[in-house]
Amino acid sequence: MDNLARKEDLDREIGPFMRKISFIADPRQLSELCHEFLFRFPPQRGLEIASALTFANPFFMADIPDENARQLAVNLELFAEIVMRAKLTAARAPQLNILVACAPKSASTFIQDALRTGLNLPAAGLFTATYDAGSGSALGANLREQEPDELALIRNGLNKRGYVSQMHMRCSPYAARLLNAYNVRPIVTYRNLFDTIVSVDDMQCDWRRAPGTTVGYYFNDGLPGNFLSLDREDRLMILAQRHTAWFLQFYMSWKKCERMGLTKPLWVSYDSDFLGDKQVLAQRVIDFLGVDGAAVIKLTNAFEDKSNGGAKRFNKGVAGRGKDMPQAVRDFILRVADYYRDDEDLTPLVGE
Repeated sequence: MDNLARKEDLDREIGPFMRKISFIADPRQLSELCHEFLFRFPPQRGLEIASALTFANPFFMADIPDENARQLAVNLELFAEIVMRAKLTAARAPQLNILVACAPKSASTFIQDALRTGLNLPAAGLFTATYDAGSGSALGANLREQEPDELALIRNGLNKRGYVSQMHMRCSPYAARLLNAYNVRPIVTYRNLFDTIVSVDDMQCDWRRAPGTTVGYYFNDGLPGNFLSLDREDRLMILAQRHTAWFLQFYMSWKKCERMGLTKPLWVSYDSDFLGDKQVLAQRVIDFLGVDGAAVIKLTNAFEDKSNGGAKRFNKGVAGRGKDMPQAVRDFILRVADYYRDDEDLTPLVGE
């Protein structure tokens, strides 16, 4: 009985330990923790536990002797078969997969959290093949261009629960087709660009007032080390210079792919939808996803719940924050937007 209880205790530790190590970036620390944990299990479970730990963190590699490694070797033919079977299973899985494709500071974290609560779905990361949706940041992935990773799509497509993912993702024909292949429903959120830049400034300043992160400030936001000490106009200009073209491309890329018939997203405006009637927004989401209409009330309540706003990255929740933006920054944003006026109606982003 003691041995049975011990086995059950160890089994209960596997999931929490996988989540813990999914946030560890240091290779030496990761290896030491994982091998110490691995050796607590009987040898006959070594492959099972090593596989679980490798699944949890892409940088863990079990210290397996060469002879045993050769016995586990996979050739290209077997690899192709395994991948095909995994893709087929994920593509046919009867589960609800949602992507909140978002411009920064468009209430996307809040919306993702509301969808999780209202539809009882877990969070998922789709631009890194990691175990926990939030571990990509801890592993130093914040400066990567956020594109859907096919391995991540497969992993999450096999969870038998569905998911909600959030990505600052521009669309492309390739990305749109990849999302279609794995039955991912995109909800695209956007916001007035002047308000966005001001809100981003608030967020970056708050982050940099906090103690240093595990990967350093630069690998979280890509901004200069003295950003916090600069005056407001300089900070806003740096952000405008860095983000304006990306924000415009984000919006236009989804519009262009939609017109090409490659994607059919639900468009959610921060100003008219998120700050508007929450029940109307909830009904639009439910209709788009084709789920049980009874979820409207629960989703409406989730959209209206402003508690724990910090964790949801909910700032002031108002429109018009960019009205007092220095004219030089405003002029820069408008000058960049003017280059694209013939390509797309940018009124929702920069006004008339």
